[in-house]
Amino acid sequence: MTKHRKKIIQCTFGAIAAALALQCSGAHAGEPAMSAPDKEVVPPPPAPSPIDLLLNVEFANAYITPRGMMVRDEGLTIQPLLLAFINLYKGDGFINSAKIVGGVWNDFGSYGVAVHAPYGSDPKTHYSEIDPIFGISVGFLKHLTLDVTYTAFVEQILDIGTSNHLDSKLSFDDSDYLHAFALHPFFEYWQELTGKATDADVPEAVFGPSPKSGNHPDPASSYYFNVGIDPQYTFSNVLGGLKFEAPCSVLLPNERFYGNYYGESSTVGLFELGAKATVPITCIPASYGHWSFHVGFNYFNFVDDNLYHLNEFNAPGKPKRTTYVVYSGFSAFF
Repeated sequence: MTKHRKKIIQCTFGAIAAALALQCSGAHAGEPAMSAPDKEVVPPPPAPSPIDLLLNVEFANAYITPRGMMVRDEGLTIQPLLLAFINLYKGDGFINSAKIVGGVWNDFGSYGVAVHAPYGSDPKTHYSEIDPIFGISVGFLKHLTLDVTYTAFVEQILDIGTSNHLDSKLSFDDSDYLHAFALHPFFEYWQELTGKATDADVPEAVFGPSPKSGNHPDPASSYYFNVGIDPQYTFSNVLGGLKFEAPCSVLLPNERFYGNYYGESSTVGLFELGAKATVPITCIPASYGHWSFHVGFNYFNFVDDNLYHLNEFNAPGKPKRTTYVVYSGFSAFF
């Protein structure tokens, strides 16, 4: 071996040794020393998004409000909802999360509803309502969530004026205690701020003084309580994670909420029972959001006599003591 070739070999092995020493000593900028040369550096998870979006679109056979008003009971009802969540805080203290919520809800229908009173008159519109939504959601004590939400019902039908409301809802997540048998109870206080969210002031304007109570002043802004549960269970091995829910609730109105035109108000306004099944749409990549399809059924029992009779103004015909809504739709969370 020539002296020149021997020198090249020595330089080559020297360079390799220096590189190995540099790698093992962690001398690269920003890289920690590794205990084994084949250990991989796991990058930290990405920071959660400060803003999330929810799109929910439902198709139903009728539009009945959670307060029992029958707005449309013919044709197909389409109700899109868009919400934005601004994540302000997430932690492990007394308050574990805080979000600002804003969005809008709409109602359209294949069957037109009269723009002006009375029901059935022309012209008609397929666009019945738009509701702006704004509120805050705070999670605390790990299992409790308080949602305080302002809504307005901007009606496009029957000369109904806009009403404004404040909804306060306290929910309890009991999954850690009851596991598969968790009930997810909630308590809700719903306050009218201005205007009426029911037809309580309509009968006297149409028929005159009440045959049962004589002159009946227009009902003032009022309130109700809503108490319910939303038991749910996910079958992880069925259809990619089939989720089943069985919500039920009872509405307890103030005596002015439905008025007293037809008689004394009832302690219970209505009962609502439901069932809902949700299936994730797994063929859409997660980078395009989390999509799901759902189908459900809601049953209503109108206990209060005033509520029972009020429905003839929005969906005229023989008043119904019970009714139902069948719906389906899809959701996307980004």
